[in-house]
Amino acid sequence: MTAVDKEQSFLVIGGGFSGSLLATILAKSGFPVTLINRERHPRFAIGESSTPTAGFILKSLVQRFDLQELDPLTKYGLWSRHYPQISCGVKRGFSYFFHEPGSQIQITPSHDFELLVAASQSRETADTHWYRQDVDAFLFAYAASNGVACMSDAALTNAKYNPAGHWEVRLNSTGRLRQFDWIIDASGAGEVMSRLTGSPRRTEAPFVTNTSACYGHFRNVPRYDDLLTDAGMDTSDFPFPSDDAAQHHMFNAQWLWSLRFENGISSLGLVTDLNRRNEGDWEEMLNTYPAMATLLQESIPSAATPELRVSGRMQRQARQGCGPNWVALPNTIGFVDPLHSTGIAHSLSGVERLAEIFLYSQDTSADVSAYASDVYKELHFIDRLISGCYKLMPSKRHFEAYCMLYFTAAHNYETQRMESQANRTVPGIFLSDDPQMVDLIEQGFELACRIEASGDWTEPVLFEQQIRNLISPVDRIGLCNPELCSMYASTAVL
Repeated sequence: MTAVDKEQSFLVIGGGFSGSLLATILAKSGFPVTLINRERHPRFAIGESSTPTAGFILKSLVQRFDLQELDPLTKYGLWSRHYPQISCGVKRGFSYFFHEPGSQIQITPSHDFELLVAASQSRETADTHWYRQDVDAFLFAYAASNGVACMSDAALTNAKYNPAGHWEVRLNSTGRLRQFDWIIDASGAGEVMSRLTGSPRRTEAPFVTNTSACYGHFRNVPRYDDLLTDAGMDTSDFPFPSDDAAQHHMFNAQWLWSLRFENGISSLGLVTDLNRRNEGDWEEMLNTYPAMATLLQESIPSAATPELRVSGRMQRQARQGCGPNWVALPNTIGFVDPLHSTGIAHSLSGVERLAEIFLYSQDTSADVSAYASDVYKELHFIDRLISGCYKLMPSKRHFEAYCMLYFTAAHNYETQRMESQANRTVPGIFLSDDPQMVDLIEQGFELACRIEASGDWTEPVLFEQQIRNLISPVDRIGLCNPELCSMYASTAVL
C-alpha cells in the first residue's frame, strides 16, 4: 500500500486510547475505518500513569497528524485548563518509600528509605495520570467525530482471510458478513486475532519478571506527605510533593502503587514478585505494614471497583504480532509490568509507527512484519529494565542504583526525540535498538543476577559504582549520585 492508496479499509479491534488514536489518524488521512469496542464507555481500566516519553510521542502524533485538539493532553497545565471534565492527576515524577514490617510512617534526613526522581520542572509542565474511564471515552468519541465508524458492544466472532487479500469478518452486533483490507488488533490481553486465526496463545510469557497484582480504585485516601507532616517529618527537601507522582510503597517482595486523580479517586495496586513469594494478600499487607494501615484506614472502594480485582500473572506475550493483512499494537503483543510506567508510552509508540507505515510505506507487509519483530525486542528490553529491580528489591540502595538504568534509557530516548523532531525515523522505545544502550542494560542485568544469586547485600557502594561506570558515557543528568541523597530534582528534558 502506498501513501495515495486510500481505498484500503481498516477494522480496528479495541476502543481503548491506542486503538481510538490510530483509527482517528487513519480516518483523517482518508481511509475508511471501523472501530469496534467490546463494551460501552466509560468503563474501568488500568494502565494510568504517563511519562515524559509518552508525552513526547503524543506531541509528535499531534503535530504529524493534525490532532490539535489533543495537544492539551500532553501536559498537566494544558489538560487541567482545557479539559477539566476529563479527570487526570498531576505527575511530577516517581517517588518511592521503603517500609520494614512493623514500621510506622517515617523518613530520615539522609533519606535511607526514600527516593524521589523528578520528571518535570514544574506543575505546569508535569506529566499526568490518565483516569482511563474518562480518557478512553473521550478518545473513542473523538474518533467518531473524525469519521471513524465507531461501534460499542461489538465483538469479532469469526474472521477469514480470503485469497483475494481481504478479511471477511462477522460481528456479533450485526451478524452480517463484512469485508476489510486490514485488521489492527488493539484488544490488549484479548489477543483477538491470534485467537481467531488459530495461533496458539502462549501460556507462559518468556520474561524474567514474574508478578501479579490486586488492585482497585478508592476514595478517601489522604496524601502521604500530609501523613508525614502529621508524624513530625520534614519533607522540605523533597524536590516535588511525593503524592504528585507515581508513588511506590516498597516492601520485601511487593510494592503498592498509588496514583491520585483530581476527581478524588486514587488508583491503588499491590504487586507481588511471584519469584519470591506467593500472591499477595491485601489484609496481610495492612497488618504487616502499619504505615499502610494508617494510609488506608479511611479509604473506601469506588463504584468502579467495589471489590479488589486480581490479575493472576501479569506478564504475557502473544505468539504472533502480525499475519496476512493484520497487525497488533504493543499492548496486545505483550505486557511486562507496571513498575516503570512503560505501558502508555509503548502503546503510543506502536500507534506512531503503524500510522507511518500505513500512510507512507511502499511495502506495507514487510514493514508491518519488521515492526512486530521490533515490539518483541522492546518487550525483552523492558523486561530487563524491570526484572533487575525485582531481583534487587531486598536492598533499597541496590534497587535505587538499578532504577537508574531505566531513567538513563528514558532520558536519552527523550533527548534524542527532542533533537530530531523533524525526522520520521524514530528510535526504538527507550533506545531498545541502540547497541550501546542494549549492552549497558545487559551488563547491569548480569550484575543484578549475580548479586541476587549470592544474597550478599553488604556492598551497595560497589554496585552503585558499577552502575555509574556503566551509564557514564550516556548519563547527561548526574544519575546514581550519592551526594544527592536520593533526591533527584533535575532530570527533565523539558
